[in-house]
Amino acid sequence: MSLPSQSSRNATRSSQVHYRRSSAGPIRKLFTVIVILVLIGLLWFTLIRPRASKLAADQDQTNATNENALAQATPSPTPQENEPLVIRNSPARPLPGADDRPDPVQEVEQVLGTVSPAAPAAPAAPRTTNTDILSTAIDQAQSTPVAPPQTQRESNNPAGIRLQLDAAQRLVAQNDRVGARKLLSQTLLSANITHTQAQYLRDELTIINNQLLFSPVVDPNDPMAETYTVKSGDSLSKIAARRELATHWKLIARINQIADPSKIRLGQNIKLVRGPFHAVVHKSAHRLDIFHGSPADPDSWLYIKSFDVGLGSNDGTPVGEFVVSANKLENPGWVNPRDAREQYSPDDPDNPIGEYWIGITGVGQYSSLTSLGLHGTIDPSSIGSDESMGCVRLADGDIDVVYELLAEHISRVLIVP
Repeated sequence: MSLPSQSSRNATRSSQVHYRRSSAGPIRKLFTVIVILVLIGLLWFTLIRPRASKLAADQDQTNATNENALAQATPSPTPQENEPLVIRNSPARPLPGADDRPDPVQEVEQVLGTVSPAAPAAPAAPRTTNTDILSTAIDQAQSTPVAPPQTQRESNNPAGIRLQLDAAQRLVAQNDRVGARKLLSQTLLSANITHTQAQYLRDELTIINNQLLFSPVVDPNDPMAETYTVKSGDSLSKIAARRELATHWKLIARINQIADPSKIRLGQNIKLVRGPFHAVVHKSAHRLDIFHGSPADPDSWLYIKSFDVGLGSNDGTPVGEFVVSANKLENPGWVNPRDAREQYSPDDPDNPIGEYWIGITGVGQYSSLTSLGLHGTIDPSSIGSDESMGCVRLADGDIDVVYELLAEHISRVLIVP
């Protein structure tokens, strides 16, 4: 049996020993954590960090290589001193229908078999003035007989006509009415088409020309039209003469819808249309076609408009080539060549030739034909029939347009069977 003092000492010693063991557990855990952290650090510095650094360096080198290659492929020019900065637009997206197909005119010509080998480019011609152009036109009209434009041949090519119409519609959709007019006119004059197809082409061209020629709108690509700004002292007749339009000044009033020609304003912009224009009378169809172009090159003429006409009784209207003479009159008097007692003064409502007379003179082998003309009529029912004394009759509203388009000494009138 132990003494009390011994029990107290043993209890104290056991307590001390138990304390020492309890306090040694956390230290070991802390030591273990430190060792693990040290091992992780060693692993990072020895394995992971070098590998990451190498990958970053490789990426930087790749980026630098790509940048250098791009800079070499698309170098940016250094602007020279005083050189303006030019911003170039990217190529425009093709319009609908403007894909990889050939040019519409060439496409139609290939189908119709009218393509000829390309000729070498001619040297640039010297610049000419309006006076030179008109003088040349007058000389050609008075001295050089020409054949009428060829239309309505016997053979037929419906596929080519369909192609031509599709190409023209694409041009109109692209707002290129000038190109469409040229394409349709070429087909009308040179393609192998029937009378029905020719009439359809004339109808389409009439719609285009009502916008290009007979409206106040100026197409910047149309060589027939230009914009003019009215100056001090101007009148429509002075403008037509000064600009040498080869048309009557009343055409300016018509297309610009000017009700009173004496009231044009200073600074007013008006549309001018430049000739010359010509007429082809088809006797079998009782039709007069208006064309635009050089007097000596009818195969390049552009179709403008058609009018119904009356002709001479008993086939009295001769076939031939004519030029408009100086005998071009408004509100003319008239004496019946078959009976001089039948006379009509100007302003006589019974005057059978109406309000306008356009005298024509034969050219070349037809030079003896000097008394014919184009004129109006007070008998609208005679249009489309053969009742005149040989002249070509047009209805009111038609003869005045023809009068304004045809020019003295320049415009051709071809009368064909």
